[in-house]
Amino acid sequence: MHQVQIGKVSRSLPGSWNELSRKQIIHVCSLFNEKTAMADFKVKLLWNFLSVKSRLWKKMDAEDIYFLGETLNFLTAPVNLTKSLIVSFRCNRFPWTRYCGPADSMTTSTFGEFTKAQMKYEDYAGSKDPHALDELVAILFRRKKPFWFIRRHFVETTDPRVPLFDRTLADRTANVSTLPHELKYAVFLFFSGVYASLPAKFPNVYKSKPLSSNDKSGGWASLIISLADGKTDDESIGRIMNSNMYNVFLGLEHKSIEYFEFLKKHPPND
Repeated sequence: MHQVQIGKVSRSLPGSWNELSRKQIIHVCSLFNEKTAMADFKVKLLWNFLSVKSRLWKKMDAEDIYFLGETLNFLTAPVNLTKSLIVSFRCNRFPWTRYCGPADSMTTSTFGEFTKAQMKYEDYAGSKDPHALDELVAILFRRKKPFWFIRRHFVETTDPRVPLFDRTLADRTANVSTLPHELKYAVFLFFSGVYASLPAKFPNVYKSKPLSSNDKSGGWASLIISLADGKTDDESIGRIMNSNMYNVFLGLEHKSIEYFEFLKKHPPND
């Protein structure tokens, strides 16, 4: 955080994606949607983030505003947001239902949830189809498990969300479609940041082969089968898909390291 002193008023400005608040990232996404010019973009953000009265804002020197605007350059750099700023929300269609999102860095999410979200993320990134964005949000946000306030004391998982079932996805997607675009885009940016953080954590997995949404498992099919010891039955694949995504990535990283060590000892023929 950057501490700013304007007269007798003290304010804080975020210095990274993960230092934004829920309100701030939604405002950022609304400006992205407006396609505001860069200079106006920074000024509007400063006005919103500093939350000072008009008379105090007018007293600020233009050079000071420019300097403060430069501290927000991280918003125009690649997204590295891994903090789940949108913790939960209610939809207009069924306002009595609250949907909860994944933990920071998706640490409690399953591998199946990640691969399904990846497919919708790539669909929206390529086509800008609003339905793909709705589905991405609907995959990541689900209702709390019944009596979670009691059950959480007797289970190992800290994920309050009900399991992800394909049969409930369509209804949830319809509910999500009523949300403001800027909120849904904030979820998109969160997944983008988590997705972008994985190659640095698991370099051998991402070096082994291109991973894209060319198949129903998001391009992961061969690696998943290798982790299931070559088995392709529903039980074996289901066990992998329902496991914690980071546990699966650790297993895939180990398999990839073994693969590259094998290639060093037995290089393929030209």
